[in-house]
Amino acid sequence: MGRRAKPTGKYRSKLESVAAEALGKKWIYEAEIISYLQPKDYLPDFTLKQKENKIYVEVKGFFRAGDASKYKAIHNTITEMGYDFVMVFANPDAAVRKGSLTTYRRWAEKNGIPWYGINNIHNLKRDYGS
Repeated sequence: MGRRAKPTGKYRSKLESVAAEALGKKWIYEAEIISYLQPKDYLPDFTLKQKENKIYVEVKGFFRAGDASKYKAIHNTITEMGYDFVMVFANPDAAVRKGSLTTYRRWAEKNGIPWYGINNIHNLKRDYGS
């Protein structure tokens, strides 16, 4: 495996520095942030179909790398469709990753995602009329 070059000046890598020099001053480095979506498929753990609504439930013991942003995007997509997305956590008070002060409960609340702990999942049934 090759050795990574150290960043030079304002550029993140030696290669970017070389490219900037070759392109010239008219080319602006990292001038804009562009949001993009990667189309992916999602298979919810559980679905409750009601007359006018669907409730999608994801049950998580822990987040793998990238899960926080993935479930935030899934929540946004499902709510834009007019349906509900709910998460059930094994331990809502556990940290989302080692060393983090953010718990699953806080993460869900910050992102507007309804959540339940596995120990009070009966409240999900009560709240969503099943």
